[in-house]
Amino acid sequence: MLEIILSDSKKATYKYRQIYEILKDKIISGTLPKDYKLPSKRGLAKDLNISINSVATAYEQLMAEGYVYALEKKGYYIEL
Repeated sequence: MLEIILSDSKKATYKYRQIYEILKDKIISGTLPKDYKLPSKRGLAKDLNISINSVATAYEQLMAEGYVYALEKKGYYIEL
């Protein structure tokens, strides 16, 4: 199970940025292996009680940097 804990403090960055940084760190450290399937945007948003747009933005940034790839109607997967 993927564990993501977001900060609500006033000094914390935006939610999408926190998700992006947590996932990027887990990918780089090898905690999330290549081809690991990430939760759906809707599912992760529901689990974290945040907007689906925040998750989508984080996933899109990870894709833009080559950490994640998407398969249409299948989901998001770790690239590295």
